[in-house]
Amino acid sequence: MIIKSLLVCHSEGILKEYNFNEIGVNIILGEKREDHEETNGVGKSTMIECISFLLGKTIPTFYQTNEKLLRKNIFIALKVNVHGNQMFLARYFNSPKNGYILYEKSVSFHLDDWEKLSIGAYKKFIEKAFLKDDQKGITFAALREYIIRNEKTGFNDIVLPNRGGLKQYQLLNYLFNLPSHTEKNIKNYRDEIEKLNSEIKLIESMNINIGDLKVKEEELTKEIEEYNRIINQAKTTKKFNNDTNSYSEIKYELNKIQNEIFENEHICNQYQRNIDDLNKKIVKIKQLEDIEAFYKDIVGFFPNEVIQNYNKVQDFYDFMVENRGGYFKDKIVKIQANLKKLNLKKKELSNELELISKILKSNDFIEDISIVMEEQRRKEIKLAEVRFRINDYNKRNQIFDKINELQHEILRVNSMYYDEFQSCESVVIRLKNLFNNLMEVTYNQHGFLDFEYDNRISNAKNATTGRVKISCSIPDERSHGRLHMKINIFDLTWFLYRCINKYSLNILMHDGSYSNPDPHVKGVLLKYINSCLLENGIGQYFVTINKNELLLADHQEFESKGMIVAKLDRNNEDKNRFFGFKL
Repeated sequence: MIIKSLLVCHSEGILKEYNFNEIGVNIILGEKREDHEETNGVGKSTMIECISFLLGKTIPTFYQTNEKLLRKNIFIALKVNVHGNQMFLARYFNSPKNGYILYEKSVSFHLDDWEKLSIGAYKKFIEKAFLKDDQKGITFAALREYIIRNEKTGFNDIVLPNRGGLKQYQLLNYLFNLPSHTEKNIKNYRDEIEKLNSEIKLIESMNINIGDLKVKEEELTKEIEEYNRIINQAKTTKKFNNDTNSYSEIKYELNKIQNEIFENEHICNQYQRNIDDLNKKIVKIKQLEDIEAFYKDIVGFFPNEVIQNYNKVQDFYDFMVENRGGYFKDKIVKIQANLKKLNLKKKELSNELELISKILKSNDFIEDISIVMEEQRRKEIKLAEVRFRINDYNKRNQIFDKINELQHEILRVNSMYYDEFQSCESVVIRLKNLFNNLMEVTYNQHGFLDFEYDNRISNAKNATTGRVKISCSIPDERSHGRLHMKINIFDLTWFLYRCINKYSLNILMHDGSYSNPDPHVKGVLLKYINSCLLENGIGQYFVTINKNELLLADHQEFESKGMIVAKLDRNNEDKNRFFGFKL
């Protein structure tokens, strides 16, 4: 995308129009005619903010509720070239949650002529216009703060404050045309291992001793076999007639079904206890919901580490309730259906047994066999419970196997990604040369720009395995002027590299970063960048600066080369401000 011009409009026409250099440096200049006047507040930053709004950024409340903007029905528009097609992009302050597109050669002042999009669809359009290559996890909305650095928070370091390191380096690596997916992909494996470890902790919390369980299983199996032997001997005796044998058979079958009923009821109760236990843990987790307000009252903010730990614990138990709980509930339904069938069969056998028992002569023997069968039933219930717990323990071993597989996969993938980074050695060398060339032009010194792949394997939560770390420093950078210039040169390195190689994203904006550096060096750098972009025939670099911060000779040269695209001041009854009036 090429930005051709920025327009401030209302329903009757254009209030202000700013035309930009389609290739080269675009200086937005703050001026003053009297020494006592200020250049702050004339609209330099506002102009950059409006371009940012037009590229998808949310419009702040200050603009959404400004009486003058709303009363005058102001909308702002960019005239752009997207893949060779000219069009207009607009945002209307009375409708901040929408974006507008006009596929025409000239602007219309009636928004009904424009295609109205939701802000989500508008952002997708902007992203497609800028990012030709589809990169998973990379969005223009996330890149925008690096492409458009603001004077308030953008120039304290090469990375932005209060943002996760993984995402920051992923975006910077993308801008420098280095592997940007490595750390994220490896972290996905680590996250899966962490979930599996949580499952193991849950199983271990049940206090399972596999040795004792195995011994108990063997004891119960032998006892049940002995009861079966006694029952079988009783069934073969000649002491009783055929009715007695029938009674024994039916009684055995009845007890067998009763055993199944008890076993199923026990397992059903066990599943329900597991569900209740998970729900109790969720209740305890929810009791932590007030922790955010606690932290904000005590220390004024909610630490990222607490947020992450709280969210991970809550996500895990939500996952367990949803998945494990669902599994248990499904099992309960199936068991209850089976219990219904067993109880019907039990009723049939009980009726038949009651009929036969009336004609038996040996009630004492029947009572003895009934006692044996009842004891056998109790042992079988205990055996079912023991085997249920052994099964849970065996699942832990299966989880360990899965963890080992994932750890081997991390080793394999990390080795592959490290080789991928090593293959980018020529890119790294060219980036370092570009950085030092800019340092020589600006300060006649060398700086330090380095890219290092973190090859350390670790399952720790704060591990950065797979991250392409970026280090950058210049001499005497502790001064504000030098620090700001370091960040300027850092950004210009990836920007020039992309322009030289004709990659997408050929726009860079720096708001306020040239206020503090030495006046003798800022002009040198800006003229050099302008010549590089013209030589390569691609790239737009926007900067805000005050006239009194430039050397007279530099200002005159910028004027003669057409590098100054806007002059903003408080004169002409505020008509020289960005909007043409004071907000």
